[in-house]
Amino acid sequence: MSRRTTTTLEQDSVAALSEALGRIGVVTNVVRRKSSDDKIHIDAVTEAAGQRFEIEVSSVVTAAQGTRLAESANRDVPLIVVADRIATEAKRSLREAGVNFFDRRGELRIVSRFLFIDTVFEPAFSLARSRSGPLNSQVAKEVAIVCLLTPNRHHGVRETARHIGRTPSAVSKALAALKDDGLLTKVGEAVVPDLFYALLMVWRRQPVMLARLPDPAAHGAELLALVYEMPYTIGWTLTDTRAAASWGMPIVTTSDYPPDFYVPSESALFAALSHLGETNNPASRACTVALAPVRLACLHRVDHSRTTGEQWPVANHIIVALDIAQDQTRGLEALDQWNPAGIARAW
Repeated sequence: MSRRTTTTLEQDSVAALSEALGRIGVVTNVVRRKSSDDKIHIDAVTEAAGQRFEIEVSSVVTAAQGTRLAESANRDVPLIVVADRIATEAKRSLREAGVNFFDRRGELRIVSRFLFIDTVFEPAFSLARSRSGPLNSQVAKEVAIVCLLTPNRHHGVRETARHIGRTPSAVSKALAALKDDGLLTKVGEAVVPDLFYALLMVWRRQPVMLARLPDPAAHGAELLALVYEMPYTIGWTLTDTRAAASWGMPIVTTSDYPPDFYVPSESALFAALSHLGETNNPASRACTVALAPVRLACLHRVDHSRTTGEQWPVANHIIVALDIAQDQTRGLEALDQWNPAGIARAW
């Protein structure tokens, strides 16, 4: 996977802006490019529709960078921020400040004396067509979850690899792909909420309804060890509605609501079906189980028994949020209203 130099990124970005404007009939002329000894912060100056625009180029514009650009933009000469990916919150800041932007994935906004362009379109080329999707593997999904857990931190290869129990080489590849796709910054900070929603697009859960809950007095030791052993060994993990409530998400539920679990392997799923039985009646289900989309879902489980009274081991808040968000109405509304104390929002 080749890396673009800063000069190449600037040249590609300016060319992409000219091409995008040309597609809607606006001719541009680059009147100045940044040279190696140039001390100005902008990367180019272009002319369009009889007006000059300063251009600032970046591979990714995070929410924080969007705020900075909005506050520091030169009001005398309008600015166009051009990036491979501009975070949703950054776009909001730029819009509110009247700063123009071009997200090369296909969104262009330029409002000036002679131009009013605010459009979304299919880009002439895709930044991702030359490579497979960055979230197409279990390791990549796990790396994304780790980065979303603490989105404001830098995430290095070895630390992340230790946390998820994967090889440094696999983690390095995943981090590089996410950075190249604009979902992580160069130092491994999550671009939020973009990374969360990109992960949500590929997150799949297929629950099976069970007739009974595990019972220490009635079921095999192997099954019970998988369910109950806490906190850092792999095992059954509570997710979805009950887990969301235990994390403090504003979602309506009761203490006797049937729990939803992830199990770590196909053998654990078969053991659950064998010991507890399957049911096809939602009203009589005791719980649901699903094979975890990633192994990390059943690692580092959280004990909420002392804080909320929830007795089952709970998945981390990102995995729970991904499951809640599968419900496009109730779930997304609950996420939007959730501002947890001590947790940086990633959605």
